[in-house]
Amino acid sequence: MTEPVNPVLSALPQSTYTVRDFVDAGKLKSDLAYSTNDLSDAMMRQASLFSHYGVLLAQASHQVDVVKMLLENTEAAVYRKLRKELTDAGEKVTEPMLEKAVSRNDRVVSMKRALAQAKRVETVTKTAVEAFRHRRDMLVQQGLISREEMKGQLGIAAKNAHEEARQHQAMDAMSRIQAIRAGKEEGE
Repeated sequence: MTEPVNPVLSALPQSTYTVRDFVDAGKLKSDLAYSTNDLSDAMMRQASLFSHYGVLLAQASHQVDVVKMLLENTEAAVYRKLRKELTDAGEKVTEPMLEKAVSRNDRVVSMKRALAQAKRVETVTKTAVEAFRHRRDMLVQQGLISREEMKGQLGIAAKNAHEEARQHQAMDAMSRIQAIRAGKEEGE
């Protein structure tokens, strides 16, 4: 059994809300990438990138709130129009019947789709912000590793310098001993 087309409801303008996608996957990937050869630059950019994506998350969350509000308003408007039309026609109106008709209305369905898309965008943006938290932790760890490597290299360089100095001292001492021996042999 097909539902009769409601002329009042079909005359309502179709509500379409365009959901804005705040995060470009390719840009996110390049923003998250860093090279261990240039940790300083990556560390300097971290705060501004985290802040940028945090603002995008706030905008995505706001978009969800706006779409929720528009959905509620759309449902209320469709409900009122449908109730008025049915009561004007003298039909008995029940709450379950109205709720079912409202939930299947094209405008309401369109707004529900927009809400689902807005929630998806918000989730992707939350994931981006979380990825920058992980990036920060990786940068800190990489910085610690780099610092330890530098300490190790400095320690090795100091050891090598110390060893060279000892070798020079030993060679100088040997030269003096040989000079002393050579002087004694001449005196005999």
